[in-house]
Amino acid sequence: MHHLAGKRPKPEALCKKDDIEKLYYNAECELKPVKNGTSGHRGKSGAGFSDLHVAAMTQALVEIRNSRGTFGPDLSTDLMQQFKERRPGPIIIGKDVRFASDFAQRTAAEVFAGNGMRVVIQKGDKSSPTPVISHEIIQRNINDENVEGVIITASHNPPDDAGYKSNGYDGGPNTRTNPIDEHANFYMEVTDKIKRMDFDEAKQQGLIVEEDFCSPYVKDLANVVRMDVIKGSGFAATPLGGAACGFYEAVNETHGTQIEVVMPDPDPASAERTYDWDGKLRGDPSSKYVMMAVEGYLKKLNVPFIGANDNDSDRFGGEDSTGILNPNHVLCVVFDYLCKTRGFAPDMGIGRTIGTTHMLDLIAADYGRPAYEVNVGFKWYVDGLKNGKYVLAGEESAGFSLPRLDGSLWVTEKDGIAAVLLMMEIIAGTGEDIGTLYSQLAARYGPHQYERIDAAATPEKKERLMELAANPGEVEALLQNKKIAGRSIERLAIGDGVKVVLKDGIWVLKRPSGTEDIIKDYREERGESLETAAKASEEIDYHLKLG
Repeated sequence: MHHLAGKRPKPEALCKKDDIEKLYYNAECELKPVKNGTSGHRGKSGAGFSDLHVAAMTQALVEIRNSRGTFGPDLSTDLMQQFKERRPGPIIIGKDVRFASDFAQRTAAEVFAGNGMRVVIQKGDKSSPTPVISHEIIQRNINDENVEGVIITASHNPPDDAGYKSNGYDGGPNTRTNPIDEHANFYMEVTDKIKRMDFDEAKQQGLIVEEDFCSPYVKDLANVVRMDVIKGSGFAATPLGGAACGFYEAVNETHGTQIEVVMPDPDPASAERTYDWDGKLRGDPSSKYVMMAVEGYLKKLNVPFIGANDNDSDRFGGEDSTGILNPNHVLCVVFDYLCKTRGFAPDMGIGRTIGTTHMLDLIAADYGRPAYEVNVGFKWYVDGLKNGKYVLAGEESAGFSLPRLDGSLWVTEKDGIAAVLLMMEIIAGTGEDIGTLYSQLAARYGPHQYERIDAAATPEKKERLMELAANPGEVEALLQNKKIAGRSIERLAIGDGVKVVLKDGIWVLKRPSGTEDIIKDYREERGESLETAAKASEEIDYHLKLG
């Protein structure tokens, strides 16, 4: 644990806009190549994320869209032809509150405009939460506007990180990213082929326009969350200085709710946040150290719950009388509640990522609903969300999406704002804390002990794990006929890391981080302790030569 964990930064430790601007436009070091990961390309301002990175990625998207009709996911031959025959609509650009995101939005808009593509940005140059951009794309395309989008965010990462991702016609994260890397890295070398138009000139020509994304999204939330249930109760919420700034106030004004907003202003330098466990200024609202920024407000405001979001508002967090909420516990409570109250079609099930609690499977079985395991990354949920496959699609890293009240599509991204409001609905509707409701589920399905350890790893160890994940045969050979912690192996899931599922409700997953020299070690055990799962993790390291 870092000695700064849970403490606020001193002014001299904060990143400054002038410094980020210099790094963004005039990096004095060799630039790293473009590499899209789980959710777009990310990097530190300067070497990993710069004006050239953004310009090259944008020019790549233009080229791909011109040739295919869309820069979105793979399409059938017939659908591809339909897209080519369509007149492409504008590009919706959203951003979080980072300093670099302001600069990157300008770069991206200039390159799109330089290629004759119209751009729409949030009115007043304000930030736009990730789920709001997904909502905007989906609603415009219902009206055949043929829009796609770009979201400039590094999610919950520290304030000097930045990121860029593309969302296709379906409003979801783009799964077809290898061509973006290839074309963008070409343009990083051949910069004279990048077309660009000055931002102010593009606005004068009508190629860059400002519109309100916030109001339609906020109004439409009543079709996802039962606002009538929330209205009579007092709650609190905090954007933690991120892109949800202004949204809970708008919810109050539109729906008559009584949500007290804490830390309401944009905080691009993370001056009001508290350091995470490792001394980094993350915006992860599921971390008790990050949530120390609003410590004491639950009692001060005399409310039963305070919800929270990360930098781009696709993640949720919160605190009730039982303490800081565990994302896995929230997912279980939300899924159970939706099964009881929504009346969704019986073939709709639970979607969980490979590192998320298996208690969800037990709840699904109790309701006669299917359970689906997907790789980490919300892009793997997009098709299922479009096709009405899920009552809830969630991941242990504090993100989920759900359908509208009538079971139809809401958004194809994680929605942290809707998640916070739904937790308020659950508390108001049941009269119980989220933590208490989870305790009732644990009594019913058995306690599930869970932890994820983000451990620093040498590049060599991380590379070894990546090699294993790409070679299922080697993993199977190394673990063949092995007893792990005295238990036989029920199944292996290899690809998005290495997951080993043992008998008696025990599993271990090891995944390399896509952006940091970290190995994420997930483990769960059905019972009163994690002792056997911890032993299993050590033995798996030994057998796979990860020690």
